[in-house]
Amino acid sequence: MTGRSAGRYQEIAAGIRRRIEAGELRPGDRVPSTREIVREWGVAMATATKVLTELRREGLVHAVPGVGTVVAPVAGPVAGACSTTSAAPRSTWSSRRRPRR
Repeated sequence: MTGRSAGRYQEIAAGIRRRIEAGELRPGDRVPSTREIVREWGVAMATATKVLTELRREGLVHAVPGVGTVVAPVAGPVAGACSTTSAAPRSTWSSRRRPRR
């Protein structure tokens, strides 16, 4: 893979990300499909797939069967991400697990 194609998928993902952050694409709105990305940006199908995979990995979009890829609902704070949550430390959690057999 060339450096140009690596940067291209990031550039396209950044453009879609900006549209989501600006409110142009709202939760539940469809984002461009891989085929639409291929046509609109003139990239290979693998690059278009990588764009949507990156946005999914970031939690910005998710696939809906029969609909396509849509903007994910706005998520609240992630449990355990803040020190004020009541999540148990891992050592406490692991001591409560049943032993493997």
